[in-house]
Amino acid sequence: MEEIVELLIELLKKHNRVSLPGMGAFVASPQAATVDKGKIMPPTKKVAFVKTEIWNDGLLEQLYATRHEVSVEDAREKLYRIIADIRFELDSNGKVTLPGLGMLRQTASRDVTFGLVKNLNLRKDSYGLDEVKIAPDKTPESAERSTKLADKKSNVPLLVLLFIILAAIAAIALFLLLSHIHDNNNLEALITTQVAPQPTSDVPPEQGTPNSDPDEAAEQPDSPKADEPALVAKPPKVTPRCEFCTVVASFNTLEGARAKEQKYKSMGYKPRVVSGGNNRYRVMLGCYPTVDAAKKGLTEAA
Repeated sequence: MEEIVELLIELLKKHNRVSLPGMGAFVASPQAATVDKGKIMPPTKKVAFVKTEIWNDGLLEQLYATRHEVSVEDAREKLYRIIADIRFELDSNGKVTLPGLGMLRQTASRDVTFGLVKNLNLRKDSYGLDEVKIAPDKTPESAERSTKLADKKSNVPLLVLLFIILAAIAAIALFLLLSHIHDNNNLEALITTQVAPQPTSDVPPEQGTPNSDPDEAAEQPDSPKADEPALVAKPPKVTPRCEFCTVVASFNTLEGARAKEQKYKSMGYKPRVVSGGNNRYRVMLGCYPTVDAAKKGLTEAA
């Protein structure tokens, strides 16, 4: 069998069809060079066994006769015996190995297939050509890695997304709460401002009155003149302990604050100008021990 395989290989390198008398024929088709796993494979031939190709081209018999210097009839007779052994083994085992060429297989429906030995190149114009290894292109690999990384980033678990959304909502709610508290504090600051008790007053306290407050001894409002109408508004009640004063006006200049102070003095109140910082001058009216009392006094003054 080794000799017939050697003859088949030699003939398939020169021809695209070689008969196996009584069984079929080997049919070869040229294949172009291919790139596979970083390698350039040279042009080759793809070989298949066609059971229906029953006509005999005589190539195998003629080559055998030339090699052994016998007649074609004698060569045909000897080849038939070898081919008969191949057919018998194929029918018995379902496969037969042709060493160095490939393997014939027979299915349950008696179809015959052929597998060529790996790396066997039967193409004549590819003699001496070996496979060529090529350096891998790093750009596609980098792009593929970037794509995989992007896919991983995009596949964020649903629970993580939900946690991020809840954290954002909580942050917004906290910001709104702090803003609301800040606005309330600013409103309280505009209504009342805590001031320290004044140690002195324009008019000294009455003699013999212990622990008198300086504001109680403050200058009393002037009596209205004869040609001026009597004031209807009454000055706010002053508590013995002065902790808070009501803010009735705020000015950018001291002159404006003093003018407003004189107006309230003419109405019978005891106003006071206090610098609030940022070039602001506030006119205080009334002195109270608590914030609620200051709010009430501000309402009466309005």
